[in-house]
Amino acid sequence: MKKNIAIKMISTAGLALGFSAGSVFAQQNLIVNGSFESGGAGIEHFPGWDAIGPANNNSDYGVAQSSVSPDVAEQGNFFAYFHGHPTDSSQDCLGQTVHLTVGAQYTISYYLATDGTTLGSGAAMYVVIGTSFGIDYSQDLLLTEYKPNSSNALPYQKFTTTITATNSSEILSFHGFDATSAILVDNVSMTLVVPSPPQLSLKLAPTNMLLFTWTAPTNGYRLQANSSLTTTNWMTLTNTPVTVGSSNQIFLPAPARNMFYRLTLP
Repeated sequence: MKKNIAIKMISTAGLALGFSAGSVFAQQNLIVNGSFESGGAGIEHFPGWDAIGPANNNSDYGVAQSSVSPDVAEQGNFFAYFHGHPTDSSQDCLGQTVHLTVGAQYTISYYLATDGTTLGSGAAMYVVIGTSFGIDYSQDLLLTEYKPNSSNALPYQKFTTTITATNSSEILSFHGFDATSAILVDNVSMTLVVPSPPQLSLKLAPTNMLLFTWTAPTNGYRLQANSSLTTTNWMTLTNTPVTVGSSNQIFLPAPARNMFYRLTLP
């Protein structure tokens, strides 16, 4: 995923600047089969999910298809359900490994519901992200503690959290049990938070230099150059920007030929 801002230099004697903000890219869901639509239904059958840990006893979870309310999907036709009622404090667990950029922000969302009474049953769903595929708060971050307690089925509720990645590989996991009905899970997503593109400008400086400036503190953006927009030969410049006030600045010698410049965010 990239966001690009391009400036065209027509000549070194007089600059005609063209500014264009990068296109808005569709955000990619890092979760595979987050709506459970691929691979059909089945007990302990979660295509695309790579971490499955049934409870030690009375495990009962999987993917279902139904059009009879309240056993319906939030999106599409399939959904995950958690109905096990273990007696030893274990849970039915489902997780998926995601590969992240340390320091980047990600938005995680999912929908939870129930299909019957949970009154006094102690039903619960814990949603965590971390490295343990468990509920270990020394390694994992608790996103949601869902404890329905109702005499009626509860409709889907959306839960959304934004996190800053601290590891390059983590597991988003769901740990649930419900002795009297089932907790339903659907439409799980995790997307990179793409910051707004910075404002980029270019002007001539003394001694035949070019001064590039863009809004600070937009970390991660790199200045690139290319002699033609018809090729993909963009060269990342190694000059380190200097922060002056609210702007990042880079000075470059004016080239002898026409050049295109852009900021890019990997």
